[in-house]
Amino acid sequence: MTNGAPARPVLPLDPAAGEILYKGCRIEPESYHVNSSAWSPRAVVSLKTDDGWARQTPLYSTKTTRFPTRDEADRCAVDVARAWIDTAVERPRG
Repeated sequence: MTNGAPARPVLPLDPAAGEILYKGCRIEPESYHVNSSAWSPRAVVSLKTDDGWARQTPLYSTKTTRFPTRDEADRCAVDVARAWIDTAVERPRG
C-alpha cells in the first residue's frame, strides 16, 4: 500500500494470512520500510460491522525504535494494536 492510495472501506469477511483477530477486531500488520536497513511498526485495526470489516485509521508505535526486519516491526505493531484495543474495550462509550 502506498501513500495516497484509496482506503478500503470494507474488507473481506475472512481474515487473510498474517491478519490477527483480537477481541472482535482484526489487526493487519503493515509495517513499512523507512530506509535500506530499517522498518517502522504500523498496524491497521478494523471493526466488524453488518457489512463486513470497516477499516480504521492505521496505528503507529509512539516509540522511535526502528527494526532490522519487517517481522520484528510487525510484532511491535501488533502489540501496539492490542494495547489500543484493550483501552478502547475498557473505555465506556457515551
